[in-house]
Amino acid sequence: MRFRRTPEPTGYRPTEAEVEDAAARLNAGSGHAAYDLAAHSGDRRQETALRILSHCVEEGGQ
Repeated sequence: MRFRRTPEPTGYRPTEAEVEDAAARLNAGSGHAAYDLAAHSGDRRQETALRILSHCVEEGGQ
């Protein structure tokens, strides 16, 4: 059995500023920015969602 690498994701990878903005809005109670950014990310939506949530955790712990 051969190991086959999956192709590189083709979706949009948001900048740190976009992720931080979406996380700040999510912390303020609005999930629309986070949802829209993740939906726009295509193949990278799961990665984007985790990046947003990680920023929420960091901000919440301060």
